[in-house]
Amino acid sequence: MIQGMYETFRDNDRFPAFWECKNGGCLPHFHSSLELSYVTEGTMGAMINGQIFSIRTGQLLMVPSYTAHAYLDGDPSKSILIIVPLDFIPLYAPLFSKKVFAQSISREKFLNDEVLHCLRMILGLGPCSEQNENLVRSYIYVILGLLIQKIGLADTPKGRFLLKDILMYLQDNCLRPITLDSLSRKFGYSKYRFSHLFNEGTGCPLTQYIGSLRAHRAANLLRESESPLLEVAMNSGFDSLRTFYRSFKKNFGMTPTEYRHAIRDGKAGRAATEKNNSP
Repeated sequence: MIQGMYETFRDNDRFPAFWECKNGGCLPHFHSSLELSYVTEGTMGAMINGQIFSIRTGQLLMVPSYTAHAYLDGDPSKSILIIVPLDFIPLYAPLFSKKVFAQSISREKFLNDEVLHCLRMILGLGPCSEQNENLVRSYIYVILGLLIQKIGLADTPKGRFLLKDILMYLQDNCLRPITLDSLSRKFGYSKYRFSHLFNEGTGCPLTQYIGSLRAHRAANLLRESESPLLEVAMNSGFDSLRTFYRSFKKNFGMTPTEYRHAIRDGKAGRAATEKNNSP
């Protein structure tokens, strides 16, 4: 499970990342890259700016740049995920910096079959590098060209960058005391309106989201140090051990002590990683 955050490391990637996922789930996050996910088996749940989608076998999800999105744990599924930096596609970069696809899901079989063929060809090339980047880029251009022709483009929705700014602020300040009052004042909204916007955009309450950020910070400390649990809790932004334990178990399915033992034994599995099946 990945942190809900601004994935700054994606913005530093020169090449696209692509891999096959199984039952992937992650908190709301965003980056400047385009993201496409083709479901090859089962049904995958996803959230884009607060709207919940159910993507079935043979369907394609399209996530614009700087758009908060999450993948939801639920029914078993498999998918092919590709994340494309805009700098890698200079012919389309100016377009996608201002436009988004007219719809988030493609259900057209012929179109999706063509996209799947290109995705499988890209996977077959192995990790993108200087040796194969031109071929990878060619397949991506084919995919995007087909989607633009068949799906179409629309203007960037209002509020897209507001949610980005909120998530970025929380990522940078989650170790400090944060309240609904302070956040609503900072972004110029009433408490009610801000709470509504945040829940609508992320699909989870503010307190739960902040708790998840802090729990993942704590997990990093548990992996990297032998600090006492109280010190880990305080250094992760929690104000009490009780809150720390409750939030950590909610996010990782085990207590901090169990997590630390699992790390030592090499059995933490999915909880010890930042994202399932990521390269």
